[in-house]
Amino acid sequence: MFEIILEMLLLITALSVDSFATGFAYGVSKTRIPILSVTITTLISSLMLIISLLAGNFLQSLIPASLTCVISFLILFILGSIKLFDRSNHTEADGANKNGDDLLSPSEAVSLGMALSLDSIAAGIGAGVMAINIPAAFIISLFLGAAAILSGRKLGYIISGRFRSNLSWVSGFLLILLAVMKLL
Repeated sequence: MFEIILEMLLLITALSVDSFATGFAYGVSKTRIPILSVTITTLISSLMLIISLLAGNFLQSLIPASLTCVISFLILFILGSIKLFDRSNHTEADGANKNGDDLLSPSEAVSLGMALSLDSIAAGIGAGVMAINIPAAFIISLFLGAAAILSGRKLGYIISGRFRSNLSWVSGFLLILLAVMKLL
């Protein structure tokens, strides 16, 4: 039971690092993120995670059990490795605030939610073979995602341009750790 909870928290935390980095980028640029926009962004990302977890569970029923662990490991390890070694400074925040004002509108939040959910889709399918409680994962994903965006924005606002750091390596490390746990 503890292992299942730990895997779920690692997965969701890894996926929330991008939300934190995006919130940080908005904070540095002093862009406001209304609660409605945070809700839209995290709702899209969380729904995509749940849909991909369900798809992973479905695929598990079609694939032999010995192969599902290997496939899960490969997907999570490859995604984690890409994020671990990605040194580009792009963030989802760069493309989401289309009109360049100091406010992330609800329509821009939809774009941001879709961008942030790309990792959720791949990781969710890879992790779909885990015995995750779907409603609990959805609620935790919503709260951690919102907390990551808001705390990242707050920290970015406080630091406000002193430095910009690419945090994608943290989520990469967590996804690789999750992949290794699949083999144990």
